[in-house]
Amino acid sequence: MSAEHVKHEEEISTTAALLGEDDGADVCAVVYTHVKVLMTLHRRASAKRTARRRRYSGSSVGRRANKRRDFSAGLQTILRDYFGVGGALPIYDERDFETRFRVPRAVFRRTYLAVEVVPFFQQRINATGKPQAHPLQKVVAAFRVIAYGEAADRGDEYVRLSRTVIAKSTKLLMEFIVQRWAPTYLRRPNDDELDTIMERNKERGMPGCMGSLDCCHWEWHQCPTGMAGSYLSRKGKRGIVVEAVCDEDLWVWHLFVGAPAFSTTSTSCTSSRCTWTSLAVGCRRATSPTQSTDTRVPCPTILWTGFIRATLS
Repeated sequence: MSAEHVKHEEEISTTAALLGEDDGADVCAVVYTHVKVLMTLHRRASAKRTARRRRYSGSSVGRRANKRRDFSAGLQTILRDYFGVGGALPIYDERDFETRFRVPRAVFRRTYLAVEVVPFFQQRINATGKPQAHPLQKVVAAFRVIAYGEAADRGDEYVRLSRTVIAKSTKLLMEFIVQRWAPTYLRRPNDDELDTIMERNKERGMPGCMGSLDCCHWEWHQCPTGMAGSYLSRKGKRGIVVEAVCDEDLWVWHLFVGAPAFSTTSTSCTSSRCTWTSLAVGCRRATSPTQSTDTRVPCPTILWTGFIRATLS
């Protein structure tokens, strides 16, 4: 047997012996040491972050003082402008009120009376014994932000509230409106309402029509560059399309907001699971896919802009 062959067998025997040894203790020791080092680094990093963190010092010398906003002056200004003070008529009439707040005065009052019981909107007394902002100031500030889409600190000099309070008031007011009135307004029309709508359209000479769908194009000035191609309108500008179905009582039964390329009349209504589609498919059937009306059971249809009639079957 050659010397090279003997040497090769010895190497194989040594490797087999190493693999056969129980090195579990060594592996556990290495892993434990590694984990210990990682935990030490984590504690040091946490200690550095805690040291850099600004500690709360309360009202101390050198800290920025609160602005003297005079909440009572802001409340008196709102009452004088829109509700009247001391029996005097308000400066701005009903038309001005609806223009500024986008809702009638009765709707605003209803919302205010419902939301003023929320703890955040209630008037409080601070540590110095002075009253804080009135609920009317917070509701007015939130409505102005919703109506105009303005920045939260835009109405500071009018309602006398900080940017943080106005932003939080807007958020909580929207959440309250959704929780309180969603079952009443965010729903499908019932059978009585649907019959009333169709009866009105029948009197106009459009039997079987249960809605008029119209759309408008809104230019999107701050559209992200990466989405510019998807939101390109027919005029070569970036924008979105808003489609809605509204009845005589100003109830919006269908709303679609999307890209102009997606907003074809039939595609958007079907893909967005339009209320009319579900009602037509689930409640009433036409005898023919191309039949607009039926003398026995009228099928609800949609009248689009340009008097294009289609049957939802």
